[in-house]
Amino acid sequence: MTNKILFIILKMALNGKFLFFIISNLLKYGAIIMRKQSKKQLKNSKFNLGELLKSQNLKLLETFVFNGKEVYKVRNKNGKSLILKTSGIEVHQEELLKIAKSMENELCFSVPEFVASGEGWILMEDVGINGAYLLDIYDKDPKIAVDVTAKISEDYKKVVNKFLENRSPGNLLEDGKKWLFSRLLLWSSSLVEAEMISFEDVKKFGERFESIVDKKGESFFGWVHGNIMGDHIIIRDSRPYLLDLSIVPRAGREYYDFLRALDFMFLKSERFEKLFPVIVKSIKEFSKNNDLDFEEMKLVFAFRNIGILGWDVLYSGDPMGDNKRKQRLMLKFIKQEY
Repeated sequence: MTNKILFIILKMALNGKFLFFIISNLLKYGAIIMRKQSKKQLKNSKFNLGELLKSQNLKLLETFVFNGKEVYKVRNKNGKSLILKTSGIEVHQEELLKIAKSMENELCFSVPEFVASGEGWILMEDVGINGAYLLDIYDKDPKIAVDVTAKISEDYKKVVNKFLENRSPGNLLEDGKKWLFSRLLLWSSSLVEAEMISFEDVKKFGERFESIVDKKGESFFGWVHGNIMGDHIIIRDSRPYLLDLSIVPRAGREYYDFLRALDFMFLKSERFEKLFPVIVKSIKEFSKNNDLDFEEMKLVFAFRNIGILGWDVLYSGDPMGDNKRKQRLMLKFIKQEY
């Protein structure tokens, strides 16, 4: 099925509540099937960890889970600690790491040094030694956390632009529309079922996004990292290190990565009531400093909170979203009541 046909189907789902639930449930079912297939393929793959460790002269030190995927901490023959990934590797990650490493003097962040790779695996520097995740300081100093992610999201554009000089990851407009409207349906259905928002609310979101896309076209979308947030940033020796480099199409070319950091921060914060005005102020300042449309940013941030509340909390059961007061504040973001 082409992106254009899929987009037509997604738009049709926003015209009637019955079709809305059919399509959104099909998307949920598809997400479940893809997750199961991925796990099955990994389990049945011919990948042999023991043989790989032996061929690369590595010793296994520790196995841990990062973003739902097994990751291995290993040591090479020189005693250096490294990270070995064998799943969830973004197709362009190796090249992005090399580009970012080559221009670190122009960036406010560093990246793990690429060591080696092969079919289904990548080996890189372990930057977690004597470091701490930005996630750990969310509640201690939210202003610093916001500032760090804002600077990284801006500088990551330099890495993306360098990557795009010689290649294109896909069709930005078509891939962007597909992602935006499919996620709107996928994430919002749980909120409609819980009667936190109405189908008419979702329909209005779709209409507003369609109006922006008709007006701005491809320029509404951008190639971004997608997850510049607290569990993807390690602070070591006062220097941030960005993990899991990727390039994906998202709505909000100039600001998506920044907003993504904020919604994740709000979800994971225990002092969310104090964080709410900090986030509002930071969005206003970001839009003003970069000459961006504040109302458009509010709309995209509302969409991001539909994802956090509808998908992560209601559908997937993230315990950090159980608090009813936090959910009410997420709804304020969704309804743009600030």
